[in-house]
Amino acid sequence: MNRRIVSIAALTIVSFLIRVYKLEVPDRQIGDEVYYVPDARSILGQNEQGLPIDPRSGHPPLGKMLIALGMLAFGDNPFGWRIMSVIAGTAAIPIFYLVVSRLFQGRKEFSYATPIATILFSFETLTFYFSRVARIDIFMLVFLLAGIYFLLDNSFKRKILAAPLFAAAFLAKESALVVIVPLLLYAGLKTVEKTRKKERSRLLRFDWRTVLTLFVATGVSVAVTWYVLEWVILVPRYSNLVERILVMLSKLSISNPAAAGRSEIWQWFFNYPATRAVAIVPGYQINPATVVTGPLVTPGLRYSYVIQVSWTVLIFMVPAMAYMLWLARKDAIGRFTFLYWFGGLMGWVVVNMVFRGLIYLFYILTLLPPVIIAISYFLGKRLYEEGSGKSVKWTALTGLYLLLHLLYFAALYPVPLP
Repeated sequence: MNRRIVSIAALTIVSFLIRVYKLEVPDRQIGDEVYYVPDARSILGQNEQGLPIDPRSGHPPLGKMLIALGMLAFGDNPFGWRIMSVIAGTAAIPIFYLVVSRLFQGRKEFSYATPIATILFSFETLTFYFSRVARIDIFMLVFLLAGIYFLLDNSFKRKILAAPLFAAAFLAKESALVVIVPLLLYAGLKTVEKTRKKERSRLLRFDWRTVLTLFVATGVSVAVTWYVLEWVILVPRYSNLVERILVMLSKLSISNPAAAGRSEIWQWFFNYPATRAVAIVPGYQINPATVVTGPLVTPGLRYSYVIQVSWTVLIFMVPAMAYMLWLARKDAIGRFTFLYWFGGLMGWVVVNMVFRGLIYLFYILTLLPPVIIAISYFLGKRLYEEGSGKSVKWTALTGLYLLLHLLYFAALYPVPLP
């Protein structure tokens, strides 16, 4: 068996174990679980009508239905609330590995980049948080990554499979649309070789037919899947899909400047403010507003999540994406990575300008994969270089960087080990 496959399988198993460990702690709802768990109960028919109804119109139903599936299988308890998030967060790791592998397309100079990217992704604190709580963001991310995997395929017959997966990402949480749009536009970029006076040159062309087909296929997939979920499986609250979407859009006008963790887009670049979800052992005088670390370094803290991006990833976001922009003129990897990140970022800027509603730090979740890919691209290429002792230096620096990434993750691990 391929050694790389064994390594990824082992990493996936370890990632599952650290996500499922003491999943029942705390034994109460934290953060936005107070919304999604009751919604899942209603989807299971635990309401006054005794019917499967999605009671909240702010988000499409798929993510809440997946939480309900976990409760149906494992009971209405903390483990049942969160287990589907664990499964989705774990599945995202091998899917991300496949995405990076396809992006680098077996190029030898990036043989180290794929495992580096997978390790960074597996132990990134924001994606880890969503892998352990009953919230819908991790479902959006795993479907989005699966869609990207097919979008990067050279065959149009397989590329079109991205459409239903992007639809599933949108139906898990509608904010996926912010990155789906630039990704579909990227799919129209084609490299064409042209020969002129015995000299070959490569030119970029935009294929509108491919883009239009993907947009239509994604839109149709959204409409059909949403109809099946809400009008066939559930009991609908609205007469048609147009009415349902208009009600959902109306929720975007909500404004709450005092909300914990609310941020402006520019604050994403230095990870402030951090949203915290905590539970304290009774008897300890700890103010949750002042908690900034996990229980391994804060005595008396029974449970804590600091909902923020790993600093080991965030601190390199701007230089890494600037590097990708510089590469974009001649390298398809740089082009894809930068357009994915920049397109999503500009999408959020537009949303923030139009609605001025609730923009949170954790909305950066779907923009983390291209940042991790960019960092891994740079380190992987440096490791491959030989001569002048350069490879030894970068081996040491890369090892130290990955060690710091793991230590940061361990410091914020939410449940103390026995």
